[in-house]
Amino acid sequence: MTYHDNEVTFSVASNNLVSGTFTVNSFSVTSGQDPDNKIHAGLVVSCKSDGTFTFSVGRKGSSDVASWFSKNIPANRTTFNHDPDDLNFAMIGTLVLNFSNGINCTFYNIAIAQGHSAGSNNWWFGGQQAMNNGGNTVICGASSNQQNNIPLLQFLRGGNGVSTVDVTPKTF
Repeated sequence: MTYHDNEVTFSVASNNLVSGTFTVNSFSVTSGQDPDNKIHAGLVVSCKSDGTFTFSVGRKGSSDVASWFSKNIPANRTTFNHDPDDLNFAMIGTLVLNFSNGINCTFYNIAIAQGHSAGSNNWWFGGQQAMNNGGNTVICGASSNQQNNIPLLQFLRGGNGVSTVDVTPKTF
């Protein structure tokens, strides 16, 4: 087993991302791929304005991890709009994105996971309250620091780099 720096980038269309965090609430990792328990409930991973989050864990596909993901996130609430066959690891947590216009968006029960397809690792994105928006997109509503404003953001996974989730603010 080898630990890898698994990077996923949240690429914001308006280029006004300042920083972000992902706090792991629950997770599933293929057996033997995290002997040091680097992925754990309460883990906080941060990104800077480039939107890149790095998770240190091994990579081996497992139907058990895929089943855990599917049990927690319905297929129609993911960017691929179907259940995965195998995943290396999966996490559900709280995603916070901070923007240069002063808006801070908090998304609860967000799932990110890594699988493998066509010779490369790919990332899955979804959420328990996400709504599939057709194609490989979901819309998520966020809590924010702006009163009477529920920002909606669209997340696209597919048609871009296998380690990229495109983020487009729909309302701000």
